[in-house]
Amino acid sequence: MSSSPVLVLDIDGVVAVAQPGSAQPWYATMKADWGIDHDEMARDFFQREFQEVLRGRFDLYVALQGYLETKGLADRLEEFVAYWFEKDAVIDRRVLAEADAWRQRTGGRCFAASNQEHHRVAYLRDEAGLGAHFDEIVYSAALGVCKPERVFFTNAQARMGVLVAQSILFVDDATANVDAARACGWRAMLYRGPESLSRALAGWG
Repeated sequence: MSSSPVLVLDIDGVVAVAQPGSAQPWYATMKADWGIDHDEMARDFFQREFQEVLRGRFDLYVALQGYLETKGLADRLEEFVAYWFEKDAVIDRRVLAEADAWRQRTGGRCFAASNQEHHRVAYLRDEAGLGAHFDEIVYSAALGVCKPERVFFTNAQARMGVLVAQSILFVDDATANVDAARACGWRAMLYRGPESLSRALAGWG
């Protein structure tokens, strides 16, 4: 296990920027393109079965098939997933550049730690190119637990092979996740844009 400096970035809201609440969320044209209202989908899918998907207890395609059946769109399941993943893969290349420069300067390791399910992680890693920037994407479906639950952080630390919790700098845009990481002994900062990350990394490692 390692105690060298480790940078850990959240994905949605830090690396990927088409999340709910952003200027251009991934579902901005979903109503026009698919006839699906995002607020309704959030209520009936993302806040229900999808929570089990995020914990690795239910496959995305199985869960989403059931929801799309209620919309008469079950036969377009793969097309919808492709639409969602592509729209939701708006990557802030400035953040990746900061992380790459930090890793080159310090020799430290860089991970992503995120609430994600298996299929989207594969897409982000392989199709969106995140795999080239991280030693590994550590995520909830693989760990069986979501942020901000304490076990997420303890399991993630073990997965990353980190011996000393204070050797981790964790960057997330959600206060609850930052607080939970700190409670586990990690250093953690609330993300407020690429400039905030640049300032933090200048003195880290």
